[in-house]
Amino acid sequence: MDAVRRVGSYLQVQDGDGCRHLLRVTSVQALSDTDLLRNETFITAAGRTIRVLQPLDAILGLIAPGEAMAWEGEPNAKAERWVADVEEEPWPF
Repeated sequence: MDAVRRVGSYLQVQDGDGCRHLLRVTSVQALSDTDLLRNETFITAAGRTIRVLQPLDAILGLIAPGEAMAWEGEPNAKAERWVADVEEEPWPF
């Protein structure tokens, strides 16, 4: 079983200790990588943080079907960094 799967308007989440949680999809406040390997994710929902053994990109598809993370670079190519990490030009004033 995947650590996270969608069941209607809920996410069934199994944390790193094997405990199961049922979260309403709309209660998810944040998703965060746990480390540089990007193979585990912290899910913050309703003020509680749960560590799951599944990559953030796989979970994102369950929360927002059809949405994708924005990467810098060519479409369908592995990017070096997130678009959000690109430094923008400073304001002219």
